[in-house]
Amino acid sequence: MGSLVAIFFYYIFYNYLSLLSFIFFIIFIFFYSIFFLNKSLKQSFSSSDPKEIVIDEFIGQSIPLILCENNFFLIILSFLLFRLFDITKPWPASYFDLKVKSANGVLMDDIIAGLYTFFLIYLWV
Repeated sequence: MGSLVAIFFYYIFYNYLSLLSFIFFIIFIFFYSIFFLNKSLKQSFSSSDPKEIVIDEFIGQSIPLILCENNFFLIILSFLLFRLFDITKPWPASYFDLKVKSANGVLMDDIIAGLYTFFLIYLWV
């Protein structure tokens, strides 16, 4: 769900604000998430990567959208590739998913999936 919300936010920022403001928004969300997740993971969840938290998917999906230039095909491609990498977790995403039991692990596996997608979209364009 977080991936779809990222596409919605990307559309709003790209069309009504700017791509640069979208990038700053994602950076802000990233730092806020580290603080929020470190606090809430210890207090509210028994799992180190609870399914209820989707901000990691939001951040990860936002990374390749930076290159999509409001191109519908590239947006769909980035969504599909991100979901593929997020599910399969190729190394080093698998390391962060399995070994790092903190907000850093929760966020980094999706950020790495986003970076893999970013580079494939970059090569495509």
